[in-house]
Amino acid sequence: MEFNLRNTKNGFLIFSWALYDLANQFFALNIVSLYFVRWVTLERQAPEILYSIAFGISTFFVAISAPVLGAISDITARRRPFLIYLTLLSVIFTMVLGVSKNIFLGLLFFVLANFGCQAAIVFYNALMVNIAPPQKIGLVSGFGKTMGYTGAVLALYLIKPLVLKSGYQAAFFPTGLLFLIFSLPCLIFIKDKKPVKEFCLSSFLRKDKLSEIFRTLKTTAFDTHKFPHLLNFLKSAFFGLCAVNAVVLFMSIYATRAFGLNEVEVIKLITFSTFFALVGSLLSGFISDYLGHKRSLVVVFILWGVCFWLGAFIRNTRLYWLIGALAGIALGSTWVVSRAMAISIVPAERIGEIFGLFNLVGYLSAIVGAVFWGVLLLFLSRFGELGYRITLLSLILFILLGFIFLLRIPSVSLRNKNKIILK
Repeated sequence: MEFNLRNTKNGFLIFSWALYDLANQFFALNIVSLYFVRWVTLERQAPEILYSIAFGISTFFVAISAPVLGAISDITARRRPFLIYLTLLSVIFTMVLGVSKNIFLGLLFFVLANFGCQAAIVFYNALMVNIAPPQKIGLVSGFGKTMGYTGAVLALYLIKPLVLKSGYQAAFFPTGLLFLIFSLPCLIFIKDKKPVKEFCLSSFLRKDKLSEIFRTLKTTAFDTHKFPHLLNFLKSAFFGLCAVNAVVLFMSIYATRAFGLNEVEVIKLITFSTFFALVGSLLSGFISDYLGHKRSLVVVFILWGVCFWLGAFIRNTRLYWLIGALAGIALGSTWVVSRAMAISIVPAERIGEIFGLFNLVGYLSAIVGAVFWGVLLLFLSRFGELGYRITLLSLILFILLGFIFLLRIPSVSLRNKNKIILK
């Protein structure tokens, strides 16, 4: 497929695919990062470890199922059915959150909604190879994330009046509805390319089939001869995303506890940071295609370290805007560059597996990051604001470990469209 945005069909397909990133951000921001966590911890006065556990449980089930489902999608060449069913699961239980009054029931619904949303991303990412040529993966990935952060800004402004008027829970039902509406173009128009067999999940649940799938995944992850850079990339991604996921989950709580921001100020800061995430996601797509994915990811890791250091030590409330801008750029760039790098490491016919493994790493890191934050604060909560600052600073350890494994990947420049560009 020739990459040309002036071509109506290609441009429409890319735009439809990218709209899912926009739709997904309604859930990621309003539920995961902002209003649900504040409903649990601030309104219901539950400890943060409770939210950490709920998030960890849902992510654990995604982690153990995503690689298997990704391998099945490769065998059948079908990604779209998984994307549709998992998206609907997330939408339904996000809406149900809006009528739940019991905190434990709400946490259960959150577990199901988050499972659907996170697992769907595996197949959404895999569908990118149907619309983007290898030499423009970074650009298309960046465009998707740009749309995603545009969705985050829309989510904040569309839902903010409801929250200020009726409380956090008023955000849940409309968030689910908007997630559904904006995901429809991708669900309808992005098709699988010539599925090799009819989709029947039960046929893959037999013991022999599951054993074959796990053997394939093991070979993909650990066969250093076939995929020499994959293992170090997965290790690097794991440690880096431990820190990133912890920040995404608890950034609004940190802004309140460490900087003393009220509801309106937190929303303004997240909106400001999201704008820079949008800019970062767009620019990093171009930059990573030009400089190479490895070099770009090195810069992103350094930027995260700077953000954690400033966030832990700065007390001047005016300077939190600087931290918000830098963190936004780093966040937008993280997903664009790492997604493009993941795609570049393995051939297109194994893309479901790589995203299954990449998302497995992401989900495990999310569990570790969330539990690390919650447990550390459980012991440091008696120190108040200082406990939060120490917890944020400690995330630099994860960044350093990720940086070490990233540097183990050799710098090469292979411009052949059939080879990787890790420069």
